[in-house]
Amino acid sequence: MLSILLAALIVQATYLDLFDEGRVLLDQGKYGEAEKVLIESSTVNPAHLPTLKALGEAYTKEGKHSEAIEQYRKVLAINEKDFDVWGRLAELYLRVGEHGKAVETYRGGLQLSPDHLGLTMGMAQALVWSHNYEEAEKLYKKVLWRDFNQKSPISHLALKGLAKTYALQGNLPDAVRTLDRAIELFPDEAELYKELGIVLAWQKQFQQALTTLERAVEISPDYVESYRTMGYVYTSMMKYKAAADAYTIAIGLEPDNIENHLLIAEVYTKVGERAMAEKSLTSALKIDPANTRALTLYREVKGDYTFFTVDNIREIVELCIFIFILGIVFFTYQKKKRLLRRRHRLYTYFVNVVLPLLLVVTLASYFGSAYIVYWVDAKLIEDITEVSLFIALGISCFVLLWTEHRSKEFNDVVVLAIGTHPDDIELGCGGTMMKAKDNGAPIYGLSFTKGGETLQYKKASHYMEMNDHWHHNFRAGELAESLPQIQTIIEEKIRDVKATMVLTHTNIDIQSDHKAVFNATVEAAAHCSVLCYEDVSTPREFMADYFVDISGYIEDKLKLINFHKSEDSRSHMEPEVIKGRAAHRGLQCGVDYAEAFSIHKILR
Repeated sequence: MLSILLAALIVQATYLDLFDEGRVLLDQGKYGEAEKVLIESSTVNPAHLPTLKALGEAYTKEGKHSEAIEQYRKVLAINEKDFDVWGRLAELYLRVGEHGKAVETYRGGLQLSPDHLGLTMGMAQALVWSHNYEEAEKLYKKVLWRDFNQKSPISHLALKGLAKTYALQGNLPDAVRTLDRAIELFPDEAELYKELGIVLAWQKQFQQALTTLERAVEISPDYVESYRTMGYVYTSMMKYKAAADAYTIAIGLEPDNIENHLLIAEVYTKVGERAMAEKSLTSALKIDPANTRALTLYREVKGDYTFFTVDNIREIVELCIFIFILGIVFFTYQKKKRLLRRRHRLYTYFVNVVLPLLLVVTLASYFGSAYIVYWVDAKLIEDITEVSLFIALGISCFVLLWTEHRSKEFNDVVVLAIGTHPDDIELGCGGTMMKAKDNGAPIYGLSFTKGGETLQYKKASHYMEMNDHWHHNFRAGELAESLPQIQTIIEEKIRDVKATMVLTHTNIDIQSDHKAVFNATVEAAAHCSVLCYEDVSTPREFMADYFVDISGYIEDKLKLINFHKSEDSRSHMEPEVIKGRAAHRGLQCGVDYAEAFSIHKILR
């Protein structure tokens, strides 16, 4: 009996010593060594909870998420009331993009302890990531109601989370009110003022945003995000010198942050300070010589810019001028009907009323002068004819130049947009597709699952004036199993339409089908530029480095989204949310509204 007791004590001492050793290695950042020691400890005593938790932590640090999940499940199987582990397990699910499982894990912990504020906060965050903003909002409010100590860290996090939730829903006034409340409780936190400044800027209340950001600087002069946000606001106000000054301060605080150098280079480019832009881009490329955004902007700044002026030709045969004007009017009207419909009413009025009237006057002058001369002086007829021709020529050329303006980014481009679901293309890159079409680029669409009604996506495709749009009927949630077939389809379409630019999902998308389509696309598009758009399932880690100005297309994009009526109950389909995201991206690149992309590959 004594020998058995002694053996038990030796075993206990062994696994405890191993646990202590593993814990020390873990604290020292030696995760691989810690893993080996802790595995040995768990072999001696598989039910020692501290060892299992420490092993789960080691796996997490090493990025072995599936192994960490397994360890934390073992802990909960032994002690289901370890709420810290419930939270860790849910966070792991969030990391691997399984937001549904994360939410369910938080629910499981809250069933055992409904008043656990930490789990409630975690679940609210998971719901935000899942774009379930309404339930997240309720949970944040629940935390604030239960946390009677309003100045506690948990209240601080809940207020910031609630403000973010409001902003993502497009409810910017409530976001402002929530941040104001947070600032009342935590008046000395610069981050809150910075967040408020961003929301105010989204509301186009630029002066208030600047005042708020100045307060953030007063509180924390070294908080670089305040200066970067100031730069965004000044840029959107077209106060480029002030924007450059703000970015200069940011560079002084974080000289090795490439974003600071890129932002100031973009400002210098806007104001024509090419030498300063080149200097800033050189600094950026010293930090990251392979940065695609820096390289692209550097090539633009260093490029050969030649501007041609047209001589003022006085001696032109009036009949040739008339034929030229007539051709412009009919060409513009016939080829640009949709574009003209989207212009301002005054613009349409000029095209449909003023120009035809001027043409009638000109025709009357030419063909009716022999009769009119009896009642009107010939010189007056000549003057009327010349003035009419001049006005008609000016307005018609204005029509042509405005409607025919080609963006350089779509020169000689054939665009193929790829989406998992029929509405992915509209949500992610609908504005870009319409802009490409209006700038002369052929555009095509390719979808792999048929969510919603066929009529809906046909209407959307027709509205975008796609050259063609192909829809396949793969089973949702199982695209990864059909990867070779999907890749073959994409390769065939790229070859058939001679696509040079492919728009698709991002590789960090939390939706498994989206990831599958991305993987198939990058394998198939070996000889194309590939840009990855953001949609409703794109996480906040998405790094945008390519922007397309869709300020003239935002209302059209909202119409596109509205075609998908079966989806309109979802909060991410609300116009305020769509416009809020586009305004945020526009603020980042100095326009009213923009769509953001992550460059996977650019071929020149």
